[in-house]
Amino acid sequence: MKHTTMRWLAAAVALAGIAAGSPAQAAPSEPGPAPIRMNATAYYGTLDVIARETLGLRAHFTTWDGHPVAGLPIQFTTTGERFPLCEATTDFGGWAECKNGPVPPPVSLANLLVNGYDAVWLGNRRFAPVSAHNNIGIG
Repeated sequence: MKHTTMRWLAAAVALAGIAAGSPAQAAPSEPGPAPIRMNATAYYGTLDVIARETLGLRAHFTTWDGHPVAGLPIQFTTTGERFPLCEATTDFGGWAECKNGPVPPPVSLANLLVNGYDAVWLGNRRFAPVSAHNNIGIG
């Protein structure tokens, strides 16, 4: 039994020496700059009940200090159910618009009229996520 204890002790000392001699783990790199905060404004849209399509869903996206942001893929979704209605990319003025978009069958027209829609930017490393809400009326 004495030899078994000595072997375990020798193994423990060897492992401790290896751990002490190994380089320390690299410190995590400094985090990059925080994503830029943005403002979003959604505008009143309309719904053609007979054709089952939305008309004029628009949103404006700017940086916190008011500069328009181009090239953002914006998702227009129903509020509550969160079903996608359409997607549009912001132009050089920061505007995203779905002029005419069919309402997919699972989406409740009553929900659209009661709860409205959201224009959503999911965010990335450069720009923080933001969303805006507005109503939809019968047009």
